[in-house]
Amino acid sequence: MKKLALALVCLISAAFFASCDPTITNPEPTIAILSDEGCLIGGEVVDMDVVYPFGFIANSNPQTQKELSKFVVICGSITLCDTAISGTDFTYKGEIVFSDVEERDIVGSAEIVATVTDVAGNIATATIKVDINKEIALVPKDFTWNRHGGAPATGLDVFGLEWNSNTKDVFANIKPMDGAVLYEFEPDVWENTNTQLEKAELFNNEQLVGIEAFRKVSCYYPHNDYDFVIGTTYNGENYLIHITANELHDFKGTDVTIYGQYK
Repeated sequence: MKKLALALVCLISAAFFASCDPTITNPEPTIAILSDEGCLIGGEVVDMDVVYPFGFIANSNPQTQKELSKFVVICGSITLCDTAISGTDFTYKGEIVFSDVEERDIVGSAEIVATVTDVAGNIATATIKVDINKEIALVPKDFTWNRHGGAPATGLDVFGLEWNSNTKDVFANIKPMDGAVLYEFEPDVWENTNTQLEKAELFNNEQLVGIEAFRKVSCYYPHNDYDFVIGTTYNGENYLIHITANELHDFKGTDVTIYGQYK
């Protein structure tokens, strides 16, 4: 009987110690979004083609203290980081540029997803989700077209245009080059087209018809102010052109400068 009683005491003691052994239900490491000044933390509306800093902080599980082994950051189909790491903590800081030359939606979204793995294979993730403002503002740029001594004018070829002659009533004969299409718009189109999206919609209008030439800039009077708006499609790009003035440098109409802006 004494041996039986002793055995029972041992069994009870073993059960007691087993019940006190802590069970870790969440053994994975931890990962948090870096909140340094200027860093993306999620919820922002970001612009395209702008550099944004971001980061993450990873730590081993405070109970298991398993060392970290791998860190990966992806955004969509692009891998921003894929590296082996060690130790019980790791801080990652990177930069990202959101760019999409194909689509011109007003607002899209993107997720930067970071994954940390420890030596036991436990994984944790953190996500920075942002909205992308794809409605890019157009910035007008100045242009100058010069025709001197009857030679072909300079400054037009980037737009797919050429100015090699004047008409009999002494107007500049501006024509599209091979592969380019020339359009004429109402003057208010210039002021009302201020984003990439608006410009794309303007040139994608099925009712838009190309013209053979633009012949409204005088090469006879010494100076004129204009409010003419034309446009071209050339080499896959659309150009909106605002002709604002011209200046005659001789009395033959062969030394002329045309001024304006494009976007």
